[in-house]
Amino acid sequence: MKRILLATDGSRFALSSAGYIANLYAGMSDLEIMVLSILPSVPPLYLEEHHDPLIRKHYSVWQEETLEKARKYTKEAIDLLQRGGFKKSQIQAKHAPQVVGVARDIVREADAGHYDACAMGKKGMGWFDDTFLGSITSKLLEISEDHPIWLVSNSEWKSRNVLVAIDHTPKAVQLSRYVGEMLRGLEGVKIRFYHYCNPSIENLPLEKRELEEIEKRIADKERNQMDHFFEEAQKVLGDLGFDKREVEYEFELGKSASTRKVSQRILEKVQEGQYGTLVIGRKGATAAREFRLGSVASRVSTESENCAVWVV
Repeated sequence: MKRILLATDGSRFALSSAGYIANLYAGMSDLEIMVLSILPSVPPLYLEEHHDPLIRKHYSVWQEETLEKARKYTKEAIDLLQRGGFKKSQIQAKHAPQVVGVARDIVREADAGHYDACAMGKKGMGWFDDTFLGSITSKLLEISEDHPIWLVSNSEWKSRNVLVAIDHTPKAVQLSRYVGEMLRGLEGVKIRFYHYCNPSIENLPLEKRELEEIEKRIADKERNQMDHFFEEAQKVLGDLGFDKREVEYEFELGKSASTRKVSQRILEKVQEGQYGTLVIGRKGATAAREFRLGSVASRVSTESENCAVWVV
């Protein structure tokens, strides 16, 4: 049984994540969804409510209005999920008070519920903020190292095509296992593994012929390495019931190693293929502990449009 935590703040971005799940998992019975709304923090004035009857009265009204809004938000998401084919028994709602902070409270809920994914709108109103990547969303990506995060922006196409962006590490096999387990049993799913090879030699003080020879050696070595990782990933998906015809692989040799170029090319591939889902590893090849989110994953999460980005 797969379990997804769906965080909502009532914005259209939050509802787009509910719509994404409804479309992706339409008709699936082995899925449970918890729709979570974190209540706003208590205004400082109301912390004195025990000492003042008038404040206590207004605090009571504020509490009820806040809870009513949260119920409205979760109901909208639940209604959308049910229209997508989910049974009432598959969906629950929770309205949790803010204890530490919205992002940390979402992680606390994810820890307690052992969810396979935490889905939300990429940005929104209220506590998601009105930026390219909401402040809460950004914080959540930073602190949720052990939890796959799904960020959904408005989708113009309802596609079950999935692009898995992989680097030259064994992470490709781990990503394939997660993707396979989360998409197992769904019809019409097509998965493409994509690797952008960037030798990073364009600024070396060498002759053109020497540069070309070095680039070829690096690219050939990396291609062989990635071919091996893809074979392993394909085997993992095969064991999970995926047909080989549903799984593809693309190796692209690029001319720039900059973070911007890599992320830009990945997002171009998403647009070109109209992929509904992009999957990317949380960390890059360095996997440095001090960087909880890799630079490519961070940029892709920020600049993605009309798709869901799974940061795993």
